[in-house]
Amino acid sequence: MVRNRLDRTLRLEPTPADHPSEIAEIQFRDEWGRIVQRFDPALLGMPDDISAAISRAFRDHDVASSAATRTSRWFALRVFGRFLCEDGRVRRAVDLDTATIRRFITWLAKPTNGRRRGVQSQSGQLGMIRPVLKRAIADNPGLFAPGFAVPNNAIPLAGVQRLPQDRLTTSAMRALLAVCYAEIDTAWDKFQHGQTIVALPNLPLHGGRTAERDRWIWKLHRLGHGVMPPARGSDLNKPDRQRIADAGGFRELESYLHLTTDTLVAFYIVLLIQTAANAGPLRQIKRDCLVPHPLERHRVMVEWVKPRAGGKVKRMQRRSFDNRRPYAAPRLIEKLLAMTAPLLPHVEPSRRDRLFLHRFLMTTGRLERDHHAGHIVQATLRSAMLRFYERQNAAIASWNEAHPEKPRALLPDFSPKLFRSSMASAQKNRNIVGYGHGPRSRNMAANHCVCGHFDRPTSGADDHMGPRRDNLGSLAT
Repeated sequence: MVRNRLDRTLRLEPTPADHPSEIAEIQFRDEWGRIVQRFDPALLGMPDDISAAISRAFRDHDVASSAATRTSRWFALRVFGRFLCEDGRVRRAVDLDTATIRRFITWLAKPTNGRRRGVQSQSGQLGMIRPVLKRAIADNPGLFAPGFAVPNNAIPLAGVQRLPQDRLTTSAMRALLAVCYAEIDTAWDKFQHGQTIVALPNLPLHGGRTAERDRWIWKLHRLGHGVMPPARGSDLNKPDRQRIADAGGFRELESYLHLTTDTLVAFYIVLLIQTAANAGPLRQIKRDCLVPHPLERHRVMVEWVKPRAGGKVKRMQRRSFDNRRPYAAPRLIEKLLAMTAPLLPHVEPSRRDRLFLHRFLMTTGRLERDHHAGHIVQATLRSAMLRFYERQNAAIASWNEAHPEKPRALLPDFSPKLFRSSMASAQKNRNIVGYGHGPRSRNMAANHCVCGHFDRPTSGADDHMGPRRDNLGSLAT
């Protein structure tokens, strides 16, 4: 007897005529079920059936995305809705086809209010709505026009065409570390002074420019509940704002209360170089990253995780440091923990375990947030690193102009991904204890495969010189 094979494929039911129903509001919640973001589908300006399908697809696709990604995608969807209104050819979902996407690409290239979008901006707009449209097509078979699909690479040559960068030399990394250490020392001295001022029970007395600055440090600390209050929206009149400007301004006084975004960059660059970590995983490092060394009491291990296999599997990364060095990574992390501690009450609970925290400069309008501080995102960190590069090179240029007999070299152009490969090159001719020379030893060191230390071998003549510095951290001197 011949048996017919069972068809176990999952089939979606055809879309009913009245599908889908309108969604009143798109809500995103955190781990505790609290609503963290709301979006009104009525603002999309699309036909009702398209708006409902897009809203569901947006909610399902970005349920695990960051708040910044959701906001960017929402505004991209609103741009697409504005195009549909101006186009006038799509009155229901069955009218939405591939030709509509082609007209949308042409529409993006047209000037708006006298300004023309660049190729990268056009590609970014299309790239933000593409996954939502694909999700809506997959979830609603038969709703859109037959054969409707969003083309891939519809705007060619839209990527950043950047020339390949050379790896940083040892001298270049030493120069970069020197300016980072100087900025960290200055920020740490300001923070310690600020903590002394805010601990006073009463307002400091008047008497000079320094006393006026301390008075505003004390007052702003209480006005912002531990952090710098936003320049906009705070209960400060015009004369008070002028006095704050005379005392140094909001940006300057903020460094006395907690870590600033610009100072965070210096910590991030130093830890990137000393740990030879990947830029992305290091940004996600947690506050409990310091672990005592199991064998040597003078050493401390720094631990972080590197996502593998699409982020579902995380591999532990670790490196140990001699904590007696003044600029060892564990000692810098301890300073970072102290300088970000005032920000913790103002960070959402799900992000309070992160190390790299900063105060949000914008919390209203398009970037409206319920919290005044949080974990730094990649785009903000990239912008802050660019400001750091320009600010330091401007200072070096001023020094060279004032001291032509003692010129200093400008900082090289760098990106976070360069530090790991540059440190691997610096490690090439060094000996790793227990692993020797060769590509395999360098690979094991770069991939943080051991919890031991990576010290240069010492001879008997050098024993009196004290503890040796780590190979990957030896660039600090």
